[in-house]
Amino acid sequence: MLLIVNKQFLIFLFFLMLSASFWLILALNETMERELSVALHVGRVPRNVVILADVPSQVKFVVRDKGFVLANYIYGGELKPINIDFQNYADGKGRASVSGADLQKMVYQQLYKSSKIVSMKPDKLDLSYTFGSPKKVPVKFSGNIIPASGYYLSHVSYKPDSVKVYAPHPLLDSITTIYTVRQHIGNIKDTVVVNVPLRRIAGAKCEPSAITMTLCPDILAEEKVEVPIEAINLPEDKILRTFPQKVEVHFVVGVNRLRTMPISPETKQLLPRGFHVVADYTTIADRHSDKCRIMLSAVPSGVRNAKLETTEVDYIIEQR
Repeated sequence: MLLIVNKQFLIFLFFLMLSASFWLILALNETMERELSVALHVGRVPRNVVILADVPSQVKFVVRDKGFVLANYIYGGELKPINIDFQNYADGKGRASVSGADLQKMVYQQLYKSSKIVSMKPDKLDLSYTFGSPKKVPVKFSGNIIPASGYYLSHVSYKPDSVKVYAPHPLLDSITTIYTVRQHIGNIKDTVVVNVPLRRIAGAKCEPSAITMTLCPDILAEEKVEVPIEAINLPEDKILRTFPQKVEVHFVVGVNRLRTMPISPETKQLLPRGFHVVADYTTIADRHSDKCRIMLSAVPSGVRNAKLETTEVDYIIEQR
């Protein structure tokens, strides 16, 4: 009984394969369309020439033919790259154009006579190029960088921080900065390294076309320091004395930056190096007040949100 079942199954399998083969032969004999692609290369480019436009890496085309011919294109590996001779198409004035007819002709050279190209992308090739030396241009960031709560951005570095720009001379002279593609980076707590593409400029080419950007956040800490009050714009025959002679400055700074700020060896307190609090004699003379207005004129790098504990102090003016 089992032998009969196995025999019937084998017969069924044979006719199934036979019918599938007939169906495949009939299908492959029908006319159909299929999108194919072929690699594209531009050769014989002189050393002093830089192609500004991005050259497509391949040409895509829809071809119509019998199914077995299309299968040969797909699985036979017969389609070879198209090589465009730059010097045959360059006009010597910054343009090189390859017509759609020429592109099709290059593809048709690899196809059977029965095949017909229905459409092609790109349907033509227009390249712009320039001669001469590039210009080195600095890179700047475009976008938003938002540290996490309690952090601030202590340092940003670019690698490289400038790029070579190739363009026709009038355009090249007008380019002074290359910006990144607009970015939005948020909630950073640790050092972040990102690869950022540069914004394209029509008719120009940047090398490299992307940079590596390193973002270094730092934890914020609240600190204070006592800073002496300095008199400015004081006549040589006068002396300005303030009471008190020092004022507290409250500020926010990153922990890593705080570690580099100078401290007193005796008291272990922060030294006011880089902080400047001033009293302007000209404003005192104009106001005729019993209080002297003071202001914070300078802070060290990395210090944020610096504020005076008070903006007015007592004073006297003495004659020398």
